Amino acid sequence: MRLIRTLRSSLFALMMALSAVGLAQQPASRSLDTVQVTATRITSPLPRTARHLQVLDTLQVRTAPRPEVSELLRTATLVDVRQRGPFDAQTDLGIRGGTFDQALVLVDGIPMTDPQTGHHLMNLPLLGDGIERIEVLYGGAARTFGAGAMTGAINVVTREPMGRKGSFQVEGGEYGAYLLRASQDLGGPNGGVRLSAFHGSHDGYMPNSDMDRTGAHISALHRFRRIEVKGQLAGLHRRFGAQNYYSSLYPDQQEVIGSYFAAAEVRNNAALWKWQVKAYHRRHDDQFQLFRESEGYYRYADGFFIRGTADTARFTPTFFYTFHNRHRTQVTGTDAGVQRRWKAGTTALAAHARWERILSNVLGEPLEDPIEAPGAREAFTREAQRQNLAIHLDHRVELGRWGVDVGVLLNTNSDFAPEWAPGFDLYHRWSGGHVTYANAGRAFRFPTWTDLYYTRGGAQGSKDLQPEHAQHLELGHRMHRDRWSLVVCGWRRMGDDLIDWVRLPGDPVTRATNLTKVDLNGLELQFDVKPGAGKGRGGVLYSYQWSDQQDFPFTSLYVLDHLEHNAVLWWVQRVAERWMFRTDLSWRSRYGTYTSFPDGKAMAYPAPLRLDLRIDRTIGRFTLHVGATNLLDAEQVDRGNVLLPGRWLTAGVRVDWGR
Repeated sequence: MRLIRTLRSSLFALMMALSAVGLAQQPASRSLDTVQVTATRITSPLPRTARHLQVLDTLQVRTAPRPEVSELLRTATLVDVRQRGPFDAQTDLGIRGGTFDQALVLVDGIPMTDPQTGHHLMNLPLLGDGIERIEVLYGGAARTFGAGAMTGAINVVTREPMGRKGSFQVEGGEYGAYLLRASQDLGGPNGGVRLSAFHGSHDGYMPNSDMDRTGAHISALHRFRRIEVKGQLAGLHRRFGAQNYYSSLYPDQQEVIGSYFAAAEVRNNAALWKWQVKAYHRRHDDQFQLFRESEGYYRYADGFFIRGTADTARFTPTFFYTFHNRHRTQVTGTDAGVQRRWKAGTTALAAHARWERILSNVLGEPLEDPIEAPGAREAFTREAQRQNLAIHLDHRVELGRWGVDVGVLLNTNSDFAPEWAPGFDLYHRWSGGHVTYANAGRAFRFPTWTDLYYTRGGAQGSKDLQPEHAQHLELGHRMHRDRWSLVVCGWRRMGDDLIDWVRLPGDPVTRATNLTKVDLNGLELQFDVKPGAGKGRGGVLYSYQWSDQQDFPFTSLYVLDHLEHNAVLWWVQRVAERWMFRTDLSWRSRYGTYTSFPDGKAMAYPAPLRLDLRIDRTIGRFTLHVGATNLLDAEQVDRGNVLLPGRWLTAGVRVDWGR
């Protein structure tokens, strides 16, 4: 314990020292970052954004110790990345104390919404080498992105094809892990095509924690003067052992998912009039096995799942488990917008229509005739669907050093009452690269079909659930120099009718319900530094969060279970052009407890000090690398009774070609 306390103290001392050195030694900047980011429907450069918006650029993404999006977010942002397994096996995201259903993930502005459950939000067919940057918008963003972005949004921007470059990478590591990756750009002066794919697996770091995965992504881009046309196709298959993931009473679980999406976009980037039209379709297949069906576990025989010759899977001594959960969600949408710059500022108008459907044998209303799924034993016996239309209106005015963006979202849904989400963003630019900003708004989220219908394994959904709402406030200050930047902000979110799964004293059933009110507050700091030599970069991030309400007469699974302290330090350093070193250090302390199994005691979550490391050596077209996650072998538990791995070592080689 003394060693851990010493290391934690050293971490904070290093953060403060790094901040002091950067602030004292770096000169002021005369130029601002020109990357256009999306905080509202009217894009703007980052320094003119009146929100806390963090951008992970290409260098941060490609030098990270791991290529998975969940690992990128965990090691370099303030997002609460809660894993039930490593390397994207199953990941929940929480932003500013929110639940996994309250955050939204987008790929090139296309929402990866899954109306079945937010547990599938991170089932993305992308790794780091296919990503240009990641934009993390902290705080409610319903006005910009619609329902689902209640506490924030993460936009993954994919790489455009460049020249004729390609690469192939082989990686291996402990626990029988391997990962193969390949990519090829076929670019020209007006666009091109980019292809990427990956395949990997590992044997597991404890019983029933193995995983295999395969993914591919194809994108095409062409520019016709001011018109830009882009399309993409992607798919992902993942199977993983899910020990204790959703139940410790029935620990031997397994899940198999498939995610597929297609999108097309036409954009006009004219000076005065700008417009864009997007269309997309996403299908997600999910088979959840509460009793794993595979060699060494359970087998299917005569309508029952049997282990060995006598152990028949059952919920109770008399209630047998006879079928797996199978779900297929389909989301189809189109988003069209136009913006006009005129004397009174810039006005943007957009409409986003979305159709959602689920076929399932557990969720939804009964079908008259079951629908067979090719190659599957379980037929779809239930269905639900809903339609959603969102109208966005934004206006921006810039007067000297002042800028204000006001807007509103009007939303209609076939299953719920109309909603609205107004908001404003305000900033003032001082001299010397200083910006003070404030914003306020309203956000909301609809219940998922799991919230509404799930009724197995000691959980009870409720068809009476209503949308949850929140009002958010933020005040911050940003400083920008040539070699460093700093963001400091405070925020408050006032939540009403929040959806949570709770267990009342003496009740063995966990029930979905609308909580009355929960208010959260937080402070955030982000410091990025780039020394004058240009070969090193790093950053420090810290957040502190607390709730006005501390004690409730029930056990909360999600809403009251959030990070309290979150500290992150990252640094990448190049040496002699051929060596690259990347270090990520993080410490997280969580508010709340979980019930240990089988003794039923309330257990505090560990507060791990995690160190990740990567070293690259480039020799011509080849790059050798070694990496380690959780080098200090800290105990990690993000979800109750689900132990994450300790130290995990990997090594590999990448070959690049073309130009």
